[in-house]
Amino acid sequence: MTEELKSLISLTDEIFDIIKDDYSKYLSNEKLELLDNINYNNLFKIKDNLIYFKIDCFSYPLKKNNLSIEVIIFICLTYICSNINPLKIILIDYEINKIITNNNLERSLEVSDFELVDIIETKILNDLPYNIIFLDSDIEIFNYLRIEKGIKVAKLYYDILLSLGNTDNPLEYYLTYKNFNYEDTYEIIYNYINKKIF
Repeated sequence: MTEELKSLISLTDEIFDIIKDDYSKYLSNEKLELLDNINYNNLFKIKDNLIYFKIDCFSYPLKKNNLSIEVIIFICLTYICSNINPLKIILIDYEINKIITNNNLERSLEVSDFELVDIIETKILNDLPYNIIFLDSDIEIFNYLRIEKGIKVAKLYYDILLSLGNTDNPLEYYLTYKNFNYEDTYEIIYNYINKKIF
Protein backbone atom coordinates (compact mmCIF):
# COMPACT_ATOMS: atom_id res chain seq x y z
CA MET A 1 0.00 0.00 0.00
CA THR A 2 1.43 3.37 -1.00
CA GLU A 3 1.80 6.31 1.39
CA GLU A 4 -0.70 8.23 -0.71
CA LEU A 5 -3.32 5.53 -0.28
CA LYS A 6 -2.55 5.18 3.45
CA SER A 7 -3.05 8.92 3.92
CA LEU A 8 -6.34 8.85 2.03
CA ILE A 9 -7.60 5.89 4.06
CA SER A 10 -6.57 7.53 7.33
CA LEU A 11 -8.46 10.74 6.53
CA THR A 12 -11.48 8.80 5.30
CA ASP A 13 -11.48 6.75 8.49
CA GLU A 14 -11.59 9.98 10.55
CA ILE A 15 -14.54 11.23 8.51
CA PHE A 16 -16.41 7.93 8.95
CA ASP A 17 -15.90 8.26 12.73
CA ILE A 18 -17.42 11.76 12.63
CA ILE A 19 -20.37 10.46 10.61
CA LYS A 20 -20.91 7.64 13.12
CA ASP A 21 -20.92 10.15 15.98
CA ASP A 22 -23.12 12.74 14.26
CA TYR A 23 -25.58 10.58 12.33
CA SER A 24 -25.85 7.19 14.04
CA LYS A 25 -29.38 7.97 15.29
CA TYR A 26 -30.52 8.34 11.65
CA LEU A 27 -28.89 5.13 10.42
CA SER A 28 -30.40 1.68 10.26
CA ASN A 29 -28.63 -1.22 11.97
CA GLU A 30 -27.57 -2.42 8.52
CA LYS A 31 -25.88 0.91 7.77
CA LEU A 32 -24.20 1.03 11.16
CA GLU A 33 -22.87 -2.46 10.51
CA LEU A 34 -21.65 -1.30 7.09
CA LEU A 35 -19.71 1.51 8.79
CA ASP A 36 -18.15 -0.96 11.21
CA ASN A 37 -16.96 -3.23 8.40
CA ILE A 38 -15.60 -0.88 5.74
CA ASN A 39 -13.25 -2.52 3.28
CA TYR A 40 -11.05 0.34 2.11
CA ASN A 41 -9.48 -1.83 -0.56
CA ASN A 42 -12.86 -1.91 -2.27
CA LEU A 43 -13.55 1.78 -1.71
CA PHE A 44 -10.49 3.32 -3.41
CA LYS A 45 -8.16 2.64 -6.25
CA ILE A 46 -5.36 4.97 -7.32
CA LYS A 47 -4.06 4.75 -10.86
CA ASP A 48 -1.80 7.31 -12.50
CA ASN A 49 -3.35 10.75 -11.94
CA LEU A 50 -6.78 9.43 -10.97
CA ILE A 51 -8.40 8.22 -7.77
CA TYR A 52 -11.35 5.90 -8.26
CA PHE A 53 -14.11 5.94 -5.65
CA LYS A 54 -16.94 3.47 -5.37
CA ILE A 55 -20.43 4.91 -4.90
CA ASP A 56 -23.51 2.68 -5.14
CA CYS A 57 -21.30 -0.17 -6.49
CA PHE A 58 -20.01 1.95 -9.40
CA SER A 59 -16.48 3.31 -9.65
CA TYR A 60 -16.03 7.01 -10.44
CA PRO A 61 -12.74 8.68 -11.40
CA LEU A 62 -11.50 11.84 -9.75
CA LYS A 63 -8.43 13.80 -10.78
CA LYS A 64 -6.03 14.03 -7.86
CA ASN A 65 -6.03 17.82 -8.03
CA ASN A 66 -9.83 17.78 -7.38
CA LEU A 67 -9.41 15.85 -4.13
CA SER A 68 -10.52 17.92 -1.14
CA ILE A 69 -11.92 17.40 2.35
CA GLU A 70 -15.36 18.18 0.89
CA VAL A 71 -15.00 15.43 -1.72
CA ILE A 72 -13.86 12.93 0.90
CA ILE A 73 -16.87 13.75 3.10
CA PHE A 74 -19.11 13.44 0.04
CA ILE A 75 -17.68 9.99 -0.69
CA CYS A 76 -18.16 8.92 2.93
CA LEU A 77 -21.77 10.15 3.09
CA THR A 78 -22.70 8.59 -0.25
CA TYR A 79 -21.14 5.33 0.90
CA ILE A 80 -23.96 4.94 3.40
CA CYS A 81 -26.67 6.50 1.25
CA SER A 82 -28.40 4.69 -1.58
CA ASN A 83 -30.16 5.75 -4.72
CA ILE A 84 -28.00 8.85 -5.15
CA ASN A 85 -29.85 11.44 -7.24
CA PRO A 86 -29.29 15.18 -7.88
CA LEU A 87 -31.59 16.26 -5.04
CA LYS A 88 -29.83 14.00 -2.55
CA ILE A 89 -26.49 15.36 -3.76
CA ILE A 90 -27.65 18.93 -3.09
CA LEU A 91 -28.88 17.98 0.39
CA ILE A 92 -25.66 16.04 1.07
CA ASP A 93 -23.66 19.18 0.21
CA TYR A 94 -25.57 21.00 2.96
CA GLU A 95 -24.53 18.26 5.40
CA ILE A 96 -20.91 18.45 4.23
CA ASN A 97 -20.79 22.12 5.19
CA LYS A 98 -22.30 21.29 8.59
CA ILE A 99 -19.74 18.54 9.23
CA ILE A 100 -16.85 20.86 8.35
CA THR A 101 -18.16 23.68 10.55
CA ASN A 102 -19.18 21.52 13.52
CA ASN A 103 -15.86 19.66 13.60
CA ASN A 104 -13.55 22.62 12.86
CA LEU A 105 -12.15 20.95 9.76
CA GLU A 106 -10.02 22.99 7.41
CA ARG A 107 -12.08 23.82 4.35
CA SER A 108 -10.57 23.23 0.92
CA LEU A 109 -13.30 24.67 -1.29
CA GLU A 110 -14.80 28.11 -0.98
CA VAL A 111 -18.35 28.05 0.37
CA SER A 112 -20.90 29.82 -1.75
CA ASP A 113 -24.54 30.04 -0.79
CA PHE A 114 -26.80 27.98 -2.95
CA GLU A 115 -30.24 29.54 -2.89
CA LEU A 116 -32.06 26.32 -3.76
CA VAL A 117 -30.81 24.62 -0.58
CA ASP A 118 -31.65 27.68 1.53
CA ILE A 119 -35.22 27.72 0.20
CA ILE A 120 -35.71 23.96 0.70
CA GLU A 121 -34.34 24.23 4.23
CA THR A 122 -36.19 27.36 5.40
CA LYS A 123 -39.46 27.24 3.44
CA ILE A 124 -40.15 23.54 3.05
CA LEU A 125 -38.32 21.24 5.49
CA ASN A 126 -37.90 23.80 8.31
CA ASP A 127 -37.10 21.86 11.47
CA LEU A 128 -36.95 18.52 9.68
CA PRO A 129 -33.45 17.03 9.83
CA TYR A 130 -31.90 15.99 6.56
CA ASN A 131 -31.88 12.35 7.59
CA ILE A 132 -33.91 11.73 4.42
CA ILE A 133 -30.57 11.41 2.62
CA PHE A 134 -30.06 8.09 4.44
CA LEU A 135 -33.38 6.60 3.32
CA ASP A 136 -32.82 4.07 0.56
CA SER A 137 -35.63 4.72 -1.87
CA ASP A 138 -37.78 7.59 -3.12
CA ILE A 139 -40.85 5.74 -1.81
CA GLU A 140 -39.36 5.68 1.72
CA ILE A 141 -38.59 9.40 1.49
CA PHE A 142 -42.08 10.16 0.14
CA ASN A 143 -43.74 8.22 2.98
CA TYR A 144 -41.47 9.79 5.62
CA LEU A 145 -42.23 13.32 4.37
CA ARG A 146 -45.95 12.52 4.10
CA ILE A 147 -46.02 11.50 7.78
CA GLU A 148 -43.77 14.32 9.03
CA LYS A 149 -44.84 17.22 6.78
CA GLY A 150 -47.99 16.16 4.96
CA ILE A 151 -48.86 14.98 1.46
CA LYS A 152 -48.19 18.37 -0.18
CA VAL A 153 -44.54 18.47 0.94
CA ALA A 154 -44.08 14.80 -0.02
CA LYS A 155 -45.46 15.52 -3.49
CA LEU A 156 -43.31 18.65 -3.74
CA TYR A 157 -40.20 16.58 -2.97
CA TYR A 158 -41.15 14.18 -5.74
CA ASP A 159 -41.81 17.05 -8.20
CA ILE A 160 -38.42 18.62 -7.37
CA LEU A 161 -36.78 15.22 -7.84
CA LEU A 162 -38.37 14.83 -11.30
CA SER A 163 -37.36 18.37 -12.32
CA LEU A 164 -33.71 17.67 -11.50
CA GLY A 165 -33.54 14.43 -13.47
CA ASN A 166 -30.78 11.87 -12.99
CA THR A 167 -27.02 11.83 -13.03
CA ASP A 168 -24.65 9.18 -14.31
CA ASN A 169 -21.78 10.42 -12.14
CA PRO A 170 -22.68 11.65 -8.61
CA LEU A 171 -19.14 12.84 -7.95
CA GLU A 172 -19.02 14.97 -11.09
CA TYR A 173 -22.50 16.34 -10.34
CA TYR A 174 -21.39 17.29 -6.82
CA LEU A 175 -18.39 19.18 -8.18
CA THR A 176 -20.38 21.07 -10.83
CA TYR A 177 -24.03 21.33 -9.78
CA LYS A 178 -23.92 25.01 -8.82
CA ASN A 179 -23.26 25.83 -12.49
CA PHE A 180 -26.48 24.24 -13.74
CA ASN A 181 -29.77 25.92 -14.58
CA TYR A 182 -32.50 25.17 -12.03
CA GLU A 183 -35.20 27.39 -13.48
CA ASP A 184 -37.85 24.62 -13.59
CA THR A 185 -37.06 23.58 -10.02
CA TYR A 186 -37.32 27.15 -8.72
CA GLU A 187 -40.65 27.55 -10.50
CA ILE A 188 -42.04 24.42 -8.81
CA ILE A 189 -40.86 25.62 -5.39
CA TYR A 190 -42.11 29.20 -5.79
CA ASN A 191 -45.51 27.94 -7.00
CA TYR A 192 -45.72 25.81 -3.84
CA ILE A 193 -44.70 28.73 -1.58
CA ASN A 194 -47.17 31.13 -3.25
CA LYS A 195 -50.05 28.66 -2.91
CA LYS A 196 -49.12 28.14 0.74
CA ILE A 197 -49.22 31.88 1.42
CA PHE A 198 -52.63 32.48 -0.23
